[in-house]
Amino acid sequence: MNKRQSIETYFEAFRAKNTELLTTVFDNGFGVRTFLGDLVLSLRAIESLFTKYQLNNVGITEYVEQNDVVYIKATVTYTIDSLEISEDIIGRFIFNENLITRAYEAVEKVGYTRIMCVVTYDGSTYSGFQRQPGLLTVQGEIEKGLRFLTKEDISIYSSGRTDKGVHAINQTFHFDTLSKIKPIDFARVLGNYLPDSIYLKSSKFVHSTFHSRYDASSKEYMYKINIGENNPIQRNYEWNVNGITTEVLKKELESIIGTHDFTSFTKTSEDKRSIRTILSVTIEEKGDFLNISIIGNGFLRYMVRYLVGTAVEIAKGDIDNSLLDFIEYKDSSKVLWKAPSCGLYLKKVTYFE
Repeated sequence: MNKRQSIETYFEAFRAKNTELLTTVFDNGFGVRTFLGDLVLSLRAIESLFTKYQLNNVGITEYVEQNDVVYIKATVTYTIDSLEISEDIIGRFIFNENLITRAYEAVEKVGYTRIMCVVTYDGSTYSGFQRQPGLLTVQGEIEKGLRFLTKEDISIYSSGRTDKGVHAINQTFHFDTLSKIKPIDFARVLGNYLPDSIYLKSSKFVHSTFHSRYDASSKEYMYKINIGENNPIQRNYEWNVNGITTEVLKKELESIIGTHDFTSFTKTSEDKRSIRTILSVTIEEKGDFLNISIIGNGFLRYMVRYLVGTAVEIAKGDIDNSLLDFIEYKDSSKVLWKAPSCGLYLKKVTYFE
């Protein structure tokens, strides 16, 4: 079966609501984002999606194959809530040895260009990244700048929100625009409309199926700890901690590498799934400073701050439980120690090829 036949079979399986047919074209560890915005990562999730709407017909109108990536345009008709709808969609399919490993669909927005930006910001004066009525936020300032520049009401979509006081070295976001400004020039031009605490490092064109949050394969957070003399000038950019045993701190944080249920390390139920994979943990010592780097396939809200805060308490000798003990509890009421936001930085976001 060639790639085009695999894509045609993929759509036929959705039309026929046949998960067994999907197994003939899917790679292990597949992911699908449909044109209706659903993100599914398992056959069970797809079966649940089948109850949402009925795909009636798909006609591929454009097909471009570039090695292991295929771009399509298609017209689809589907029925939802007894109403038949027709949409022009675009798709990006990523293959591994002729099997679909990622499928990204989106409704086509004629005339619009999707642009991805990388931004760094000092979060100490902001009430977080996400737009909030009446509050100063990073998203709000960027969208305000876009309105001045393009005269459009543009919403931006980030790789994930950062909380009040949290900083970013390489945060990513995307947006759609009718502007004729070259994508590569957007960072420079838009930067003229932003405060000094926000700096756009780069901008580029991305395919309209790209999504800054859902296409991320991993994120890296860095946490800065000062174990020496307190420096009030740096109070918004590091956490001053005394009396910890560095080797214990390292041992505890390195113990969480792997896949775990991190229910204990969040105070919100907005994440329906609490299982995450920590890919690596490193601690770099520079004099009186510790830079903790944690890379994972995703993070729950406050997860890094609770992990670091709890590890510090353990390294002080104030509690007997280990991080792995708290993970096993799966009980957020047992984890009381959250590191302050000032020392946390979103360092890097990595995307699937």
